[in-house]
Amino acid sequence: MSAEAIALLVVSLLVVWGGLAVSIVALARRPERTEFPPGGEHEGGPEERPEPPVEHDT
Repeated sequence: MSAEAIALLVVSLLVVWGGLAVSIVALARRPERTEFPPGGEHEGGPEERPEPPVEHDT
C-alpha cells in the first residue's frame, strides 16, 4: 500500500470510530427522553377526533 492509501485509511477509521465514540458519549450524557411536551397524544375516542383532510385526485 502506498503512503496516501494508508493515510486515507487512517483518516477514514478515525472518522468512523470517532463518530461512534461521540454518539456513545452523547447518549450516555442525555439518554432517551422520558417526558414529552403536551399535545402529542389524543385521549378521546374516535367520535372526538377531527376528520382527516379531504384528498382530491389531481
